[in-house]
Amino acid sequence: MKKYIFRILTGLVVLFLGFMCYSSIVIESGPDLVFFSKTHKWDNPAYADYLILVDFSRPSMEDRLFIYDGLKSSEPIHSGVVLHGCGEGNTPSTPKFSNEPGSNCSSLGDYTLEGLTTMSDGMEAIKLKGWSVTNSNVESRGILIHPSKLASSLLFNIPGANFPLSSASKGCFAVSYRTFDKIKQCMNDSKSHKVKLVAYYKSF
Repeated sequence: MKKYIFRILTGLVVLFLGFMCYSSIVIESGPDLVFFSKTHKWDNPAYADYLILVDFSRPSMEDRLFIYDGLKSSEPIHSGVVLHGCGEGNTPSTPKFSNEPGSNCSSLGDYTLEGLTTMSDGMEAIKLKGWSVTNSNVESRGILIHPSKLASSLLFNIPGANFPLSSASKGCFAVSYRTFDKIKQCMNDSKSHKVKLVAYYKSF
């Protein structure tokens, strides 16, 4: 009996250490900011203290949202999962992008965060404004950043795995409660009251 309990405790310790190590690796392997700065043109000149990059080419059970402190460091200050839209043509592993109303697809491009709002279910969310031709309809589509129970259910990243498609995201950036709180903190801390978000997809 004691040996059995010891094996269970040992397994839990190994799992915890593995999770801590993997979490560090995921955060350190965020988007290449040098590559990003050379290939991406920011259309909105408004100053912002924080930049959020969402790399939809990464699996959804891995961190694909990365928050940077004004590009002062190449290391993100936070990373987390984010779901993609469930519209027609989407699969768990391959998102389809659209700017069309009613598509229920995610949109790529440049955004600014425009304050808090409350959804019909009483859940707090963050309003977005699109600055690209690929996301110019986000306000009329009601695309927001909001917390999701599904995104919050993942206790640790699972390399190469994806969440199932669900109505948790109909084009919105559905994130964990922890990530949502971190984004709200960045909005509060921003001297310019502007936080930028760029969603993109790298074809390999």
